[in-house]
Amino acid sequence: MIKHKEALGFSASSYLVYLRRFDEHCQSRFPDEQELTKELVMSWARKRDSETINSLNRRLAAIREFARYLVSIGEPAYVYPQKMSPPQTRYIPHIFTDYELSMFFKGADSFDESPDDVLHQYIVPVIFRITYCCGLRPSEGRLIKTNDIDFDTGRVYIRESKRHKDRTIMFSDDILHLCNAYNTILNRTIGSSEYFFPDMHGQPREHKWLICQFKKCWEVSGISEFDNPQARIYDFRHTFATRWFQGCIDRNDDLYSLLPYLSAYMGHSNFSNTAYYIHLLPDRLKASPSIDWYTFSNLIPEVES
Repeated sequence: MIKHKEALGFSASSYLVYLRRFDEHCQSRFPDEQELTKELVMSWARKRDSETINSLNRRLAAIREFARYLVSIGEPAYVYPQKMSPPQTRYIPHIFTDYELSMFFKGADSFDESPDDVLHQYIVPVIFRITYCCGLRPSEGRLIKTNDIDFDTGRVYIRESKRHKDRTIMFSDDILHLCNAYNTILNRTIGSSEYFFPDMHGQPREHKWLICQFKKCWEVSGISEFDNPQARIYDFRHTFATRWFQGCIDRNDDLYSLLPYLSAYMGHSNFSNTAYYIHLLPDRLKASPSIDWYTFSNLIPEVES
């Protein structure tokens, strides 16, 4: 099933973690079962006390796809109905203020040398600036390969992104200068590296490492509490897009002609994904007479929850 999904362009990581947990569930509760029965699936579908609705739905989606695959190859399996899944709760991102961004990056710049991780203090300021300034998904910045960066022009190839939709972006001059300085340190410290942000074994930094550094930057900055919702790394991407919209409105730019460029830059498969960020704009900007939001909404349909 995993090989089948990969052949269709999906990432194995979207399923593996849930299927491994499902294996453990089966081994514990149904060690002799040979089929994907309704009883087995329904026992897996029970919501856990500490689990969010969205986490539950991701678990259910992985097993639903597994059941569909079994049915497609002639094996009996119970397919958990989509309509039985609880409604998704839409995440409301935290849009960072100028002060918050300033304090965060001051925190990122303040790490000391670590004898166990000689690149740590250099990676943290760069990886978060790239993530924010380029509107990247956290995994995209973390998995950048050194050879995918043109250190002369600033052209960067983003591979293996969401739904395997590769794309090319451009670094601004200041980000390119920062990356060149970091690359010099990288070569001087460990030599050539496949990944631009490697760990001490040459592998890309793990997602949990990135989350840990994100939290440490806020701790160092002195900002520990946010107005609801709590900040996440992904909110850099939301802030990037929201500020782009604000800049267009402030300059009285033509949003209709510029939006396709933002959509391509952010790696969205359709305009409706980019249009989601309109809902994050402050009310004063939504009320701006310079934008015909009704026409804009017809041009790009509402994102379904």
